[in-house]
Amino acid sequence: MRRSERDVLLLLLAVAAGSADGWSFFGLGHAFVANMTGNTVLLGVAVFLQGDLLHPGISLVGYVAGAALAAFLTRKVREGSGWPRAVSYTLALESALLVAAAIGWALVGRHAARPGSTPGLNVLLGCVALAIGIQSGAMLQLQIPGIVTTYITGTWTNLTSGLTRFLARQKRRPRQESIEYEERLIMQGGVLCAYLLAAVTTGLLFRFIRFAVGAFPAISVSLVAAYGLTHRPAVHALSDSGHLK
Repeated sequence: MRRSERDVLLLLLAVAAGSADGWSFFGLGHAFVANMTGNTVLLGVAVFLQGDLLHPGISLVGYVAGAALAAFLTRKVREGSGWPRAVSYTLALESALLVAAAIGWALVGRHAARPGSTPGLNVLLGCVALAIGIQSGAMLQLQIPGIVTTYITGTWTNLTSGLTRFLARQKRRPRQESIEYEERLIMQGGVLCAYLLAAVTTGLLFRFIRFAVGAFPAISVSLVAAYGLTHRPAVHALSDSGHLK
């Protein structure tokens, strides 16, 4: 898979995470499904402030379970293997969970008086958290330096640090290394923009097309999974001398 293709897929996954976080916080239970830092803080302060322990807990458990499941499904992926089939199959499972949650939201969830007010919303929250945990675990296997599609704090840190080093020009890099470094910074910025714009779009959907909120992340991940499963990399034949023809 070419880098340009891979980058588009990563941006779509960032869109899914950003929209799922907005969906879960404003529609499912005032908890995050991608931002586990936020959930950990919500759980901590709720202990003595009589806050909500249930919904951050559901998200955290679902996310951890999803990450563990993805680690198991992609356990045979080797470093440097591009975009392995196992990752696409794992993302297909994520898309199935998000589609099921989107259908549940369109049928019953969007009518709830407030986030987390019914047991059905708690089930949807757990389902979406499980799905995003699967995405995080699957992307971890790709080991793309400085690029994360869910926990965006790491991307902000990498981008800020990278830009600072780039502008400071502490040392001269070989041309190819410099190009790769710049491309990584651009991609990190793209992931952050995709995440933010996805959250903005989710807010727009909540305002005007509430029933379609869940469809946004579901469609994004489904596109990634479908492309990964149908993509056929070029196969180069070897000559008798062992060189590529």
